Amino acid sequence: MADFFSQNWGTLLAGGIVLLIVFFIVRNMVIRKRNGEHIVDCGGDCGSCGGSCGSAQNKGGKAGKTAKGLVPKKGETGLIKTVLSIDGMMCGMCETHINDAVRNNFKVKNVYSSHKKGETVILSKEAPDEGELRKVIENTGYELKSVVSEAL
Repeated sequence: MADFFSQNWGTLLAGGIVLLIVFFIVRNMVIRKRNGEHIVDCGGDCGSCGGSCGSAQNKGGKAGKTAKGLVPKKGETGLIKTVLSIDGMMCGMCETHINDAVRNNFKVKNVYSSHKKGETVILSKEAPDEGELRKVIENTGYELKSVVSEAL
């Protein structure tokens, strides 16, 4: 056995270093995912995946609930539900781009987008400004068709 190690120490060392590198890469990805960051970004060109990218939204991940099912938690009152009609979303990554833009620019409790329905539903304490919404959505490359807010 000692002979095996003495003859292959270089290979074993290289293998150990590769395993360490892979461990730290995976660890970093897990930490970034827990912090809500996107690990892989397609750059927004949904034509590149033909609408079949493997995002969490396409596979029924965190955002896999229906917009109709987006309701306040028990005991939450005074929320506004804002429904945006958006043109141009083609896949789950498009939904993610819209959701991130809304989260980064407005104080929201929850946001959900559906590329199939062409809509985004926002739950917030106060209705987002329509002009600001239009600016934010159009800066992501999509077209905001309409905005409807109602108290819940």
